[in-house]
Amino acid sequence: MNKFKAFAAGLGALALSSTAALADGYPDHPIQMIIPYAAGGATDVLGRALAQRIAAALPNNTEIVVINTPGGAGTIGLTQAANADPDGYTIVMTTSSPIALQPLYGLTPYTVDSFAAVAKINEIPASFNVRNDSDMRTLDDLVAWATAHPGEFTYASTGGNGSGTHIVSEQLAAALGIQLRHIPFEGTAPLTAALMGGQIMGTMQMPDLHSGGEVRPLIFLTSMRPSDPIYADIPTSTELGIPAVADFFSGILAPAGTPEDRVQILSDAVATALQDPELRALFDNANFPISYANPADFGAILARATASNHDELLRMGLISQ
Repeated sequence: MNKFKAFAAGLGALALSSTAALADGYPDHPIQMIIPYAAGGATDVLGRALAQRIAAALPNNTEIVVINTPGGAGTIGLTQAANADPDGYTIVMTTSSPIALQPLYGLTPYTVDSFAAVAKINEIPASFNVRNDSDMRTLDDLVAWATAHPGEFTYASTGGNGSGTHIVSEQLAAALGIQLRHIPFEGTAPLTAALMGGQIMGTMQMPDLHSGGEVRPLIFLTSMRPSDPIYADIPTSTELGIPAVADFFSGILAPAGTPEDRVQILSDAVATALQDPELRALFDNANFPISYANPADFGAILARATASNHDELLRMGLISQ
């Protein structure tokens, strides 16, 4: 009986909380969703499609206005979001680096604590790659070559020095006991061109065989691989028991101090939006597997990713204690 009463009380509290949130009329005017990248990129295209579905799932047929605020590798948009009123009318869709990595260098006016986690949206698979015509067909081939030629295997990562892709690549090298040489590039296009032109031997990025490209993965360093069957036989580091796993994801944040009931309304709307078949197909076609997490779970993911990045940056000597 006591357990039943406790359960009933919990349900009552939940109902009262939901009723209170709806009773205050939230949301009663358009919500601004910042996308901290330029228009036309993958995050922008997927974010705009998602915003439409979130709006349809919110109470009061509330509009979501997408605002592109590019610059600073995503940090300008997050700065704008962190400084917004914490009233539930400003949210930001971000990838992992601007929130779980860039603040660790001490150069952003915000930290992970400047935000309330709303919802994780999807995973962003990424892999350590070679050219499709490379003699290195497996991870074992890479280890054999790099062991025989210490420090001669050159690779680039999509974010340059100290980026998440750089960090996990160095974790991979340390776990395999090999030496790799990182060549800093900014952006996917130039490093892919360098790989195709033979200026570098490998990359850490999302491969492109599914779209007819020539960037072939040896191992995925994220917990999920793309859904395209062309990658079905490529292992993940988790499957191989290699301690080099990156949390690359997209998610939605609100300014810290946003009322919990409003955060929950937003998160529930995201969860509903992500069930839309057309939206799921759009994410699948981009090879970004949908992976929803509620505010509590997404907050834990952010904390874990931030702690892991902090430890690795210390090990690499890129930050001090």
